[in-house]
Amino acid sequence: MQKEISREQAFVRHLRQRSEPADLARMRRALGDPGQEVIPVVEGFLGRIQDEREDHRERMVYYLVAGLWATTVSSSELEQFRKKPEEEPEVSQSEESDVSKGYRRTLGHAIAQLYLARDQSKSIEQRFIALLDADEEQLPYRIRQMVRLLKSEEGIPIYWSELLRDLLAWDYERRPVQQKWARAFYRTVAKETERGEEE
Repeated sequence: MQKEISREQAFVRHLRQRSEPADLARMRRALGDPGQEVIPVVEGFLGRIQDEREDHRERMVYYLVAGLWATTVSSSELEQFRKKPEEEPEVSQSEESDVSKGYRRTLGHAIAQLYLARDQSKSIEQRFIALLDADEEQLPYRIRQMVRLLKSEEGIPIYWSELLRDLLAWDYERRPVQQKWARAFYRTVAKETERGEEE
């Protein structure tokens, strides 16, 4: 029996399985203004999940994540991606219900790894704080910068379905996503610093 996957995981799988080199180029171009250019592979997925009452903001977030994902994949890697097993393991129900257990999948954790790899660069921390403060208009630019930095550092995974889920909730009242990312960042830094002091 096939395990049920979330809508966000289905989108990432869809990108991996259906994207062609031309789609990657379109998705990267569209990052400057998500959703303005029609990208068949993204629209194909949105057509399945959005009904007559289209959610414009949701559409922009799917386009944004598709564009970010496309910046980390080269055309020559697409075939390899299709053959490899899923990069993002399923999150159990208990992990989904407990924010602290899933912190390693957040972008905050990935940025903390980058911060530590760059000798606790103040510039990385400042960019992270600016990202947390980003409103809907600033978000595409700031997150694109951060993903570019993460890509330049080997071995730091980005959990795309988790990122999509978080960005869909970015403007929620009380900012739970921003709080979750901040906790993940500072928790990771504190644990790694403590570990370094013990060695």
